[in-house]
Amino acid sequence: MLFDEISVSKSLLLIIYINLFLIIIMKICIPSFNRYETIQDKSIKVLLNAGYKPNEIDIFVANEEQLIKYREKIDKDISIIVAIKGLKEVREFIFNYYDEGEKLLCLDDDIEVVRELYKNEDGKSRLRPIQNLKEIVDKGFDLCEKHSLKLWGLYPTPNNAFFMDSQKEITYDYKFIIGNFFGCINCKDMNKLLVPDMDDYERSIRSYLLYGGSIRFNHIAPKTKFKKNTGGAQDSDRENRLSQSKEIMLNTYPELLFMKKRKTDTNPILK
Repeated sequence: MLFDEISVSKSLLLIIYINLFLIIIMKICIPSFNRYETIQDKSIKVLLNAGYKPNEIDIFVANEEQLIKYREKIDKDISIIVAIKGLKEVREFIFNYYDEGEKLLCLDDDIEVVRELYKNEDGKSRLRPIQNLKEIVDKGFDLCEKHSLKLWGLYPTPNNAFFMDSQKEITYDYKFIIGNFFGCINCKDMNKLLVPDMDDYERSIRSYLLYGGSIRFNHIAPKTKFKKNTGGAQDSDRENRLSQSKEIMLNTYPELLFMKKRKTDTNPILK
């Protein structure tokens, strides 16, 4: 009888340990299309330089042909998962691939650097590469848990230290969380989106509707040359997807955003 009780206790401890291990572990996921020549020297390099291991990274590609091309170019210990083509489709695939409640660091495949705000000797605001990226990532998830939120991210404008300096260092309310570098505690409801593009806008809105806001580090920003880089979401149909996405969001969330006119188009602004 005593032996049986000891065996049961050990089994329960093992189950508890496994569950705690699963909760603690974070996965890094990068959807990528036709950027097998550059991803190793951009987003992957940023992660490795920050101290992450190759086996912590999952790359999601469109098909078997893409898998072969990526496998030839990137670190052999990085997982490559065949998903599906399309921005909305691959995002849905990724969030369904992982379990509810898993911690996910999600980033685009063309991140060049993550920079932080600082004051130089003359007191002016400047930007420099961040040295403690892993600490910021951990802090993002810690703050989410502390404030019962599921989404955190960085400042969306990467080249304007003045604007960044005018913001509180960390905010917790209704803010736009840019999709090129963000973390989430996987919530399939929050990530179940209607738009074919601009998913970061709708995710920010749904985070607010479901949880009351999100965490944003306003003195840290990722840098990328999104519109200049080939591959990724830059295809001939993107303008149509953007137009559809704006219409869907205006019809679905009319009280939560508006469209600001620019020289050649409009840009969503969260109210």
